[in-house]
Amino acid sequence: MRVIKKSLRAKFTLILSLVGVIPLLISGVFFYITSKEAFFENVYKELRWNVNNVSETIGGLFNESARDLLLASQNAAFRMYFEDRAGRAHWAAEQRKTLKQLRKVYPDMMDEACFIDETGQEIARIVFDTLAKEHELSPDEEGTRFFAMAFAMNEGEAFQGLPEISADTHRWVLPMATPIVVRGKKAAILHFELNMEYFQTFLKRSINPDRGYGFIINDNGEFVANTLLDISPTGQFPHAVTSETPIPLMNVYKMMMEGKSGIEEFSLEGKTYYISYRPVATTPQRGFNENRWSIGYVIAADKVYVEASIVRYNILSVAVTLFLVLIIANVTGNYITRPIRNLVDATKKVAAGEMPSIDIRSADEIGQLSSAFNVMAEAVKRRDAALKDLAVTDGLTALFNHRHFKAELEKAFKSAQRYKRPLSLIMADVDYFKHYNDEHGHTYGDTTLKKVAGVILKNAREVDIAARYGGEEFALILPETDAEGALVVAERIRMKVEEEDFPFEESQPDGDLTISAGVASVTEDMKDEIDLINAADKALYRAKELGRNRVCRG
Repeated sequence: MRVIKKSLRAKFTLILSLVGVIPLLISGVFFYITSKEAFFENVYKELRWNVNNVSETIGGLFNESARDLLLASQNAAFRMYFEDRAGRAHWAAEQRKTLKQLRKVYPDMMDEACFIDETGQEIARIVFDTLAKEHELSPDEEGTRFFAMAFAMNEGEAFQGLPEISADTHRWVLPMATPIVVRGKKAAILHFELNMEYFQTFLKRSINPDRGYGFIINDNGEFVANTLLDISPTGQFPHAVTSETPIPLMNVYKMMMEGKSGIEEFSLEGKTYYISYRPVATTPQRGFNENRWSIGYVIAADKVYVEASIVRYNILSVAVTLFLVLIIANVTGNYITRPIRNLVDATKKVAAGEMPSIDIRSADEIGQLSSAFNVMAEAVKRRDAALKDLAVTDGLTALFNHRHFKAELEKAFKSAQRYKRPLSLIMADVDYFKHYNDEHGHTYGDTTLKKVAGVILKNAREVDIAARYGGEEFALILPETDAEGALVVAERIRMKVEEEDFPFEESQPDGDLTISAGVASVTEDMKDEIDLINAADKALYRAKELGRNRVCRG
């Protein structure tokens, strides 16, 4: 009895001995047949989920890159280059900083970014991580399509063109551009290029090759990405519809090229496949996108049968348990299946996103499995929490990163406008930080940035959101704070930084390591958070122009 109590295998062995093999086979076949329909439904759900997930991610990428392009174009350096002709060298240097920041935002995607005036003369350009020298800048960019289309856009609109071979990197890129308006006139454009190879890499990361394959097709019937093909970053895109394309698959491709969506079953060489497809939402919120893409995900029918075979034995075990509950005794069956049901319920909750714990106090294998399950659930919770922190945190300063800052400021701005509540933003920049880095190296520079971030955190409230905006620039979102209150906070932070001891600060131009800050608050004439950022940024530039180590209000 003691062996039976501690071993789940002994319990099932005893029951099977009592019931016999025939009832087991009958119940197993019955549940196997009835469950096949459910498996196919799960396959359809998987097809839809994969297609929808990839489609929404790519569509979001188009929108996000357009928003970032527009946000970068608001940098004062691009406009001041034309308004402050005496300081053009300074503003050109600031433009190069902005291009480098864009490259940091898209290190795996962006090949090139450049600023071009209305005559087609490049003013600043970065290719990969290399800034172009003055003699390398092209004077005849006005002949490019993206140049003409960008000037056709209105202020605050982005143009996203069809893939083309880059003149600098010599591989396929997606050109994007937006006009720079100075005193009501379009004076230049800001342009960057996203490499097409990224979409191939992204698709291969998103699709499990053991389950099926995926592809992206454009409205010309070309494969933009395909997990079964090695698409060259410099050669022609493979054609989906050729003389060798089977008719069933050709029909699906044509429907995708027409922007249709659905789930189809087709056969190739005696094998049955299922495909889910839908168009990618490539149209930006503000501007125009020439690309019309559609995503498809294919899974072979035999993959479904393999899964059915794997779970068949589990179904048979459940069937035997149910049969024994009806024939032998409800009490015995309930005693055996209760911990299994608890474990199944916990597993379903995990699939739904919860992380429950199981309280099964037994010495058999189910008890051991429940203990292992609880350990796993706790480990997943800790991992998810750590991943969430990594996704929103700057690795150097432990402040929030640029992406999280943008999302939080957008929410805070909308809330402030809706409920007529005050909201302020502080933009701060370490004075002469380039000089400090050049003199003492990046290691001490990083240490200084960490200490400045620490001062900002110590002087911020729990509800405030402190972020590293980029390089040596920091941002602080102050909910429920008007301009006067924000000035007090900014001045306190400025004074604390000035009082803080930094290594080698005596070598700074003013004999001390300091910050300058700009403060802006939400006003009725502001359209969105970008206007708030621009106001704080202008105030910061004014603080710099007035001699640094001071706070100015926008």
